[in-house]
Amino acid sequence: EKRPPVTFYLPESFRDRARAAYRSTAFSERDTSWSDMLVKALVAEIERREEIYNDGEEYPGHSRPLAPGRPIGF
Repeated sequence: EKRPPVTFYLPESFRDRARAAYRSTAFSERDTSWSDMLVKALVAEIERREEIYNDGEEYPGHSRPLAPGRPIGF
């Protein structure tokens, strides 16, 4: 499957913490790369949301870009 690059922003402190976790656990967790660890984390969150909000069913994927703009306010 194709793996196009994805760009997103996160706080520097969180990035540094994630890198430290990767460096400390990559071998034990069998992460083949930094990207592999991030994919695992994202998949876990997607599956959590599918379980809660979509009766455990996978959301259908699509390649349409997300709408640009300001973050959603809560």
